[in-house]
Amino acid sequence: NKLVNPAILKAHYLGTMEKPKMMCEVFREANEKRKEELDRGDIVKPTYQRWTRCADYLEDFFQLQYNVPDLPIKEVTSGMLDDFEHFLRMKKGCANNAAVRYLRCVKNVLQYALAHKWISHDPFIGKKYQRTYSERQFLTEAELKVIMELDLKELPRLEIVRDTFVFCCFTGLAFCDMMALTYDNIQDDDKGNTWIRKARAKTGEMCIVPMLEVPRQLILKYAGHPVVKEKGVVMPVITNQKMNAYLKEIADLARVEKHLTTHLARHTFATLSLSNHVPIESISKMLGHSDIRTTQIYAKTQ
Repeated sequence: NKLVNPAILKAHYLGTMEKPKMMCEVFREANEKRKEELDRGDIVKPTYQRWTRCADYLEDFFQLQYNVPDLPIKEVTSGMLDDFEHFLRMKKGCANNAAVRYLRCVKNVLQYALAHKWISHDPFIGKKYQRTYSERQFLTEAELKVIMELDLKELPRLEIVRDTFVFCCFTGLAFCDMMALTYDNIQDDDKGNTWIRKARAKTGEMCIVPMLEVPRQLILKYAGHPVVKEKGVVMPVITNQKMNAYLKEIADLARVEKHLTTHLARHTFATLSLSNHVPIESISKMLGHSDIRTTQIYAKTQ
């Protein structure tokens, strides 16, 4: 089903036929640029990983659907994109927002190809993908108090996770920022007040958070911990995956019927701050948001 004429036959015979640009090949070229952006600090590691994962998923899709690892980018059609979306949801188990993120990566690559005239039309024309915004959960003061009062001395792995989670509830730090928090990020002003000052790993925006008594006590509690001494960090934070798994156990012990995650701690900080009459502009600054509309998503009145 390809066009054949004497010029094409001659080009093939002489070996001068230009090879078509391949979709996954172009995608990986784009990922090299993403790697440069990562090295410069323009994007964060999870963003780069999403791009590389999307290229892998696309290759898996071509192998499953067409029994080849790659296809000419000119052959990518609107219907193929629909099939890829179905593949992401059914075969890779992606929820709506994850699938939308991957499709946006594909769209970016196709626009790149369009700009270089490797394709003559955009197969995304007429397509719209909407992210869903679910109700963000947070802990009430009563629920947070129950978690703080759990006796976990016999379960040190859960105690460290609980204390890290509580630290985030009282500072609003994201998990990656909590993991990288060092004593250099804790500073006193000329009035004797202690502050956490740290640029966010995700955006580079500066977080400026007052050091409250609870996180102050937690820092003292873990000052002699081997991980704290070896790495120079404030708390012995474990991986995000393990922490979220252990938080489920903590929720069961505390009889809190909410899905505890490290990110829920950040929403809890914003909401409790708002409930205690902290201006939303101040909360935005503490969370390191560049747009106050983002803060409005995090902070909900109780």
